Amino acid sequence: MDANFKSRVEALLKAKGMTQRELAARLGVSEVTVSRWMTDGANGRNPSIPTLQKIADILGTTPDYLLGKDGKELQPTQNTSGDGVNWGAILAGTALTATAVIGLVALAKAMGKLNESDKEQIENILNRE
Repeated sequence: MDANFKSRVEALLKAKGMTQRELAARLGVSEVTVSRWMTDGANGRNPSIPTLQKIADILGTTPDYLLGKDGKELQPTQNTSGDGVNWGAILAGTALTATAVIGLVALAKAMGKLNESDKEQIENILNRE
């Protein structure tokens, strides 16, 4: 793959506190395979389109972003809630632990800012990990 892919995947892995080894395990491929995707030049390889989508899903972004076709790191999966908060866009791709997210949810509930859409988005994020 090209330098865009490598640098963007590396940055997103770092933000999520993941290693290439962990990404390989979640994808069900070898570490060597991931390493080859991250290599420029003759030894470099490209993931398949379905695998590229899985990588994007794991890293909380889009295939277009990974390929350098847009500057957006995250694509919100839903519109903002009635109070203007888009929890999916805020939390997707972060290195927050489940405990931190639960704390944020508790705080949001206490502030009366969490509606059903927000709850669903947070649950989807937690289930992704």
